[in-house]
Amino acid sequence: MSSELATLTGAYVVNALPDDERAEFEVHLTTCEDCRLEVGELREAAARLGAAEHTAPPDELKQRVLAEISQTRQDPPPPVLARTGRRRTHLPWGTRLSVAAAAVGVALAAVFGIVAVRAQQELDATRDRMIAAGERGAEISAVLQSPDARVINAPGPDGMRATTVLSAQQGKAMFMTTGMAPAPGDRVYQLWFIEPGGTATSAGLLTAPTADRTEPLIAAMPANTAQLGITIEPPGGSPSPTTTPIMTLPTT
Repeated sequence: MSSELATLTGAYVVNALPDDERAEFEVHLTTCEDCRLEVGELREAAARLGAAEHTAPPDELKQRVLAEISQTRQDPPPPVLARTGRRRTHLPWGTRLSVAAAAVGVALAAVFGIVAVRAQQELDATRDRMIAAGERGAEISAVLQSPDARVINAPGPDGMRATTVLSAQQGKAMFMTTGMAPAPGDRVYQLWFIEPGGTATSAGLLTAPTADRTEPLIAAMPANTAQLGITIEPPGGSPSPTTTPIMTLPTT
């Protein structure tokens, strides 16, 4: 396998590759079993990612908190107990210091607790993105490795080429293009599963081409699909085709 591409497995699993490198790496996965195995192992590790241990807040945050505490008015001291004449008794200095220290400790615990919660929320969001990327990659891998997987290549207009991998066992199709020009204006490319009678079911929107490629699109394929077609649609896509397909690929 290519030594350069083999170094991208970790970045691919955490969805950290630029669009062009990710598309190139996913094409590489179709022919490199070693990389597929490594990606699978990394995804399993990501899925098992648990909550991280508490991370100490940065020093600058501690300094800000301590500065705020030094400027915050404390509660008034307890009332003085009167004795005979004008003699009054105050709480011992040791007691006052203990009370003040306890107040500072509570304030610090509250602030640091908020920091820990926010850090955990960021970790959870990162973990969710990793799992989502892993699930999409697992779908693609399942289609590519299916015993009945079939690869269909076809030329399109203006030198573009389309590649699709079909698996009846998985009930899915993976589709990508090379050499496709960006859609005009704010329009988008939309992929369709087309039945023999002409009924079209959306397979999703193709990503805007980067580095001459679109990202692999994977979708559930109706059993009676006769061909795939690409149309140019308004932003966000359409529930049914509004233009004539710029190209079609037979599924048989």
